[in-house]
Amino acid sequence: MPDRLQQAITVLQTRFGSAAPRPAAPPCPARPTGISELDALTGIGGWPVGRLSLLAGPRGSGKRTLAQRSIAAASQEGPVAYVDIPGRLDPEFLSRFDARLDHLLVVRPKSIKEAMASVRVLARAGVDLIAIDLPRTRSSGLDAELPNLLHRAAEAECTLLLIHDADAEDAIRYYASLILSFQRSAWIFRRDGDLEGLQVDAAVVKNRLAPPGQTARWIIPYPIA
Repeated sequence: MPDRLQQAITVLQTRFGSAAPRPAAPPCPARPTGISELDALTGIGGWPVGRLSLLAGPRGSGKRTLAQRSIAAASQEGPVAYVDIPGRLDPEFLSRFDARLDHLLVVRPKSIKEAMASVRVLARAGVDLIAIDLPRTRSSGLDAELPNLLHRAAEAECTLLLIHDADAEDAIRYYASLILSFQRSAWIFRRDGDLEGLQVDAAVVKNRLAPPGQTARWIIPYPIA
């Protein structure tokens, strides 16, 4: 930045405080999702580090498989965790995506409060990526837990993924930096009649780090969750 411009900004900041012009914040670091189409859709090359991203959509839309593929990819680099509140995760399924199961921690809490406490502890302990699989029913108590959870995640530079079958609740929509919505648009079959995969339509509902409104379509290979 030219010296004269920097001096002018300093003068304005002295006179007007927070109303003065300031350099834009540095871009948020991103963790690759393990899926090139999804990296492009986020606008920053992956999941925002130290923040919460929401994958929303009805059951069978492919969002859970996408989250689990991200967990599998991240496990190649360091420790990851999957907080499985509904009790749906099959670790062997992740092994099909070349996950390092020795880097994977599976947590099956009895309540949202237990789940959030586990996430805070794991984030402080150095887990790089944590996926939180919510139940289909309203997530009672989540509103009060999210602010403290996100504070801990930001401090630890831990990436959080929230997976939800229902429409995003107001608290989740407020605290999430990135919201992606998924819909199944078609089943894809091979010529021999066997199922090849699922065609997914994805849209960026909210993005604090890049322009929202982006859409994409791609095929998730079978098996899907």
